[in-house]
Amino acid sequence: MRGTIRERAPGMWEVRVRSGRNPLTGRYAQISRSVRGGKRDAEIFLARLVTEIADGGHQGTDHTVGYLLDRWVEHLEALGRSPSTINGYRSLIRARLRPAFGSTELRRLQPADLDRFYRALIADGLSPLSVRHCHAALSTALRQAVKWGWIDRSPAERATPPPVPRSEVDPPTTAEVIRFLRELERSGHELASMVFAAATTGCRRGELCALRWSDVDLERATLVVSHSISETGGQLVVKDPKTHRSRRLALDPSTVAMLQQHHGRMVERAERFGTGLAADAFIWSQEPDGSAPWRPNRVTEVFRSTRRQLGLDRVDFHHLRHFAATTLAGAGIDVRTIAGRLGHADPAVTLRTYAHFLEAADRQAADVMGRLALGGAPRS
Repeated sequence: MRGTIRERAPGMWEVRVRSGRNPLTGRYAQISRSVRGGKRDAEIFLARLVTEIADGGHQGTDHTVGYLLDRWVEHLEALGRSPSTINGYRSLIRARLRPAFGSTELRRLQPADLDRFYRALIADGLSPLSVRHCHAALSTALRQAVKWGWIDRSPAERATPPPVPRSEVDPPTTAEVIRFLRELERSGHELASMVFAAATTGCRRGELCALRWSDVDLERATLVVSHSISETGGQLVVKDPKTHRSRRLALDPSTVAMLQQHHGRMVERAERFGTGLAADAFIWSQEPDGSAPWRPNRVTEVFRSTRRQLGLDRVDFHHLRHFAATTLAGAGIDVRTIAGRLGHADPAVTLRTYAHFLEAADRQAADVMGRLALGGAPRS
């Protein structure tokens, strides 16, 4: 494999190396780079580039964006990403990304192309947040192309997606949560206990659906969240939590009492059907023996039906997680502890999401300090 060097201007050299035949197009690709300095600098760069290409780098430079997106999704599947995440990316690629860039050669994709694409989406009525999702998918796929040596730099790094106005979290009030609980209890629905647990622990819907009685130690008042359940195409998939790490939560006395009562009811139900409740049965299950979990989508359906009856259409099941977080923040609990209970990998996420409530807690802390008996203001 050989390359060429030519001086385009004083101190500016063009280095070219043929990188081999592209398996898709059958054409030979050529890598061209600009190098500043003397001829010796260009020769050193050329030798390094030849070695990289010989080792398999810089291949596929004629690949299209569509080809990259397909290989990227396959890569995510191999890494074990959840089916719901994979399906979401495929839907986005099919609806937005492939029509715009599917046939575009990777090496010809420019930041200006991406910016035009974002402006067109906004003009079509897509929200800035949805456009940001498109940018995030393209950006991640293009970073992978850099790692694979298909391109040297991602054009998404220099693109400018629209800003997304930050909206403050608006959790349900304590009174609204109690109304939900009372309505579910009035109808005798077992999901009343799940709503209670969601509000006191901040667990995600899928995490609650995946909980088994073996995950709970009622004597020590602890709960271990080690799995989550998602529903894709009517199929249930058991996976790791969102951060791929399990977490142990301390339970308050009211939640322990609620789980004890719920366990007693589940044991009685199993006995009525002539079966038993296994030690690792799902905590929330529609099967008498607890052998199958509640489906996450079914949980959402029941919750939405209840909120319509109560006229609380603004409240989603996920808002119970916000209720737990903001209640802790309002009580002055530190950010790291709140992040740990919520299962946030980075406390910065907690800080960004609940900044308003943490500022209120900080003000309360200042007021507490102001009430301390320190003998009054210092004298000059």
